[in-house]
Amino acid sequence: MTTLHQRLTLFYVLLLFPSLTATGQDVSSLTFSREAAIESAVRNNPELSVAALEIERAKLRLRWAGRFENPELELSSSTDQFGLNEDEGSIEIAFSQRFPVTSRLRDEKIVRKHDVELAEIEFQVRQRQLAYEVDKAALTLLATERKALLQSQLIELNKGIVTFMANRVELGEMSPLDVTQASLNGQLLDQELGTARAAITDARSRLQKLLGTDPDQTVSISDSLVLSPEAPSSSIDLNAVLQNRPDYASLLAFGDLSRAQLSLATAQRWDDISVKLFASRELAQDAPEGLERNTFAGIGLSIPLPLRNRNEQAIEEAKIDIEKARRARGAKMFEIHSELRAALSAREAAHLLALSASGEALELAKKSFNDFKAAQQTGQASLLQVQQAQTQLLQLESSALEFQTNYHITETEVRFIAGTYPLPQLSAYTNDNFNKK
Repeated sequence: MTTLHQRLTLFYVLLLFPSLTATGQDVSSLTFSREAAIESAVRNNPELSVAALEIERAKLRLRWAGRFENPELELSSSTDQFGLNEDEGSIEIAFSQRFPVTSRLRDEKIVRKHDVELAEIEFQVRQRQLAYEVDKAALTLLATERKALLQSQLIELNKGIVTFMANRVELGEMSPLDVTQASLNGQLLDQELGTARAAITDARSRLQKLLGTDPDQTVSISDSLVLSPEAPSSSIDLNAVLQNRPDYASLLAFGDLSRAQLSLATAQRWDDISVKLFASRELAQDAPEGLERNTFAGIGLSIPLPLRNRNEQAIEEAKIDIEKARRARGAKMFEIHSELRAALSAREAAHLLALSASGEALELAKKSFNDFKAAQQTGQASLLQVQQAQTQLLQLESSALEFQTNYHITETEVRFIAGTYPLPQLSAYTNDNFNKK
């Protein structure tokens, strides 16, 4: 677990000094790539920093586990004042300590050690979920910004058409009604742009919350939604996926913890024995001499007998937990395999659709709009034809953007399921050790 401990130490340092991560950037504006956004969220997310305290709690319990119980000091005094009243009496002092006769203390230490490993892996589960949410939020921000850009470009085109038509109206070559119709179309585009900008604000706020940045800072993503023409891989090694999944590793850790708890429960079948050292001073009548003093010292041993309670309940519960971990691993493996196969198929289909939507049809729509715009300026096409071409272009560009975004979303699903987000390695549950388990 050395690598994991080093990375967690780095996490705490960066958490305490977040300003180190923004050196050289304008404090009012932060620009991230998608990968950098994920890494920043893992360092600075407030909820994740709270979850990290559970690791410290587990380490604290490990530090204090496996210790002897506190010793006991006994003091007693007796007198015969309520009996014969012959001035007889005694004083006794005793010191007792309980000692285990089994491996209980060592087993407690082992159980707490597995608790630390499980806490660290559960922390990685939270990191993985956060990375997935940040990636999707970054894609949403990119998509909404791209949509707003398309709307802005169409508005500028419409303004050019309105200006041209207004000049033609002044020359008496066009009707003012055409200018009014084009202006109304521009207002509709302005309303759609307002909606897109509101979506940008919501997406940016969501991303800022996940990143743990100041609300006054403007966050932007530098990546693009451009697709690679090459088809993504349709196969991934399942064993490699299992090694990368902290939720699957947590089931392995839970199995180890259950076996350690079974050893502890078995050791607890015998309670601790108690060793007692005592000394007493006695004053008693001894005829014919009278009162005499005497001193006693000795050792005592108390051995509890497991005749009625042999800790059977804890033992049986630990066995159930072992079987539960085994079945849960099988169920999780089947779930991961099924989800991975479905995600790979969805990504492949989304890639084909995105390429198709961004290809020939979109280029033809752009050419058609430009042709109608030029023809309308020479009186060879009507305003209605230009607006129809404009609407068609907007629909195709919006559709292409939607398909591109959908592809990248399916890509994040594959990364989430395959466990390929940049997280600390699970050194205790990888490679040979992983395969043995």
